[in-house]
Amino acid sequence: MKVEGGTIRVEGEDLVFELHGIDEILAIKRSITVPLKHVTSVSTDRVPWAYGQQIRVGGTGIPGVVKDGRYLTDNGEMFFEMHNPDKCITVNLDHETYKSIVFEVEDKEAAAVLIRAVLSSVR
Repeated sequence: MKVEGGTIRVEGEDLVFELHGIDEILAIKRSITVPLKHVTSVSTDRVPWAYGQQIRVGGTGIPGVVKDGRYLTDNGEMFFEMHNPDKCITVNLDHETYKSIVFEVEDKEAAAVLIRAVLSSVR
C-alpha cells in the first residue's frame, strides 16, 4: 500500500515499512522490517501527539507538524512516521526493538484490513 511518506508492504513473512523523500531524513531511517509473527495487533485509533510524555531518541519532532523517528515511552521504544494523526495506523509488536510502529497511510482502514488478513493467513 503506497502512502505519502512511505510504503507498507508484505514481503514473504515480513511486514516492511519503507520511508520516502524527506521522511527518510527526518526519521533517520529508510525502512523497518518486522516478521509478521511478531505483530500482535493493528489499531486504527487516532494517535495523540503526546510530546510531553515521550522522549525523542532519534529523528524529528515539531509539535502538530511532524513526528518522525524513535521515541521512548513508558511502554518502551516506538517508531513514528506521522504528519496527520488521523491517518495513522499503530502496529503493535512483540520480540522487537520497537513496541509499536505508528505509520501514516492514506486509508488506514484498508491498510489495517490488509495487515490483519495477512496475519490471519500466517497464523
